[in-house]
Amino acid sequence: MSPENLVRMSKEELLKLARKKNIPNRSRMNKADLIKNLNNLVSEEKNKMTEPSNQAHPTPYMAPGEMVTAEEISPVVEEGWEVPFSYNETLVVLMVRDPYWLYSYWDFNSEVVNRLSRIFGAWDKVPLNLRVYDLGNGEGQPEQNFFDVSVNPHIKNWYINTNQSNHRFQVDLGYFTPSGQFISLARSNIVTTPRDGISEIIDEEWMVVEEDFRRLYRLAAGAGLGESSLEMMESLIRRLEKEVGSGAVSSISSPARHFEEKRHFWLVLDTKLIVYGATEPDASLKIQGEPVKLRPDGSFTLRMALPEGTQVIPVTATSKDGIDSITITPQVTKETH
Repeated sequence: MSPENLVRMSKEELLKLARKKNIPNRSRMNKADLIKNLNNLVSEEKNKMTEPSNQAHPTPYMAPGEMVTAEEISPVVEEGWEVPFSYNETLVVLMVRDPYWLYSYWDFNSEVVNRLSRIFGAWDKVPLNLRVYDLGNGEGQPEQNFFDVSVNPHIKNWYINTNQSNHRFQVDLGYFTPSGQFISLARSNIVTTPRDGISEIIDEEWMVVEEDFRRLYRLAAGAGLGESSLEMMESLIRRLEKEVGSGAVSSISSPARHFEEKRHFWLVLDTKLIVYGATEPDASLKIQGEPVKLRPDGSFTLRMALPEGTQVIPVTATSKDGIDSITITPQVTKETH
């Protein structure tokens, strides 16, 4: 790269070349400084090419059992990479931290910085602002609900407390004019905060149609096609009484002793327990010693019977490599009166 070619290049092209050559503090240089540093770098590279090589010969292969001294091993020098202070692009990015917090980062190109510095006298005096739009569940418009967050010109990221879970958000990066008007410089992507509790959507896997519910109890009672509804109820109650005694069914107060043959009023009650949570997607999970299959995102749901008394339910998650393990043991007590 000749000096003439460097002079004909734009500042943006010089910055890209300086980034490729890993020149430090390049973002703070003007065009003349960039050309000077690049010329010096080209001269150094030419000198290295003309100098005799002092590189040591490669270390020969050592058979097993042979000793190698520390002096014979050449030190390995790792080159460090500097993260640039700016990528010279005006943008703003929005990310989700948890159900109530967002994280945003941004950058400016040199033209915006110079223009705003001229308007307000200095970059330190620019009233930068993040305008956060609450889009709700997607039905509202961004301009209908928002709040402002004032930010310092020398920082390029901020955590935002929204106090709203399960909502969509978007931010504008901009500034206020002396008259109080907000001017947007860049608009972010749209994100959605997760729920802060269990979803109100019921998994259809657990849905039971009323007709199927009655048919299941009829089959459980051993009722045949020829039996009347009254005979079915009597058979069902006798069956439930036996199962309660054996502990196979949760507690139920049998109305058998008060049952009147001419009345059809009856009641059956059962309870279930739903255990749900989440862990690392590649972990293994056991509940009461039994393995439970995880969903692709690491969440799980298990429906269990809830008999009378106290139930101890140890839940153990183990990492894929088997090193880490966490156990949470809830205790659930059921009393029927």
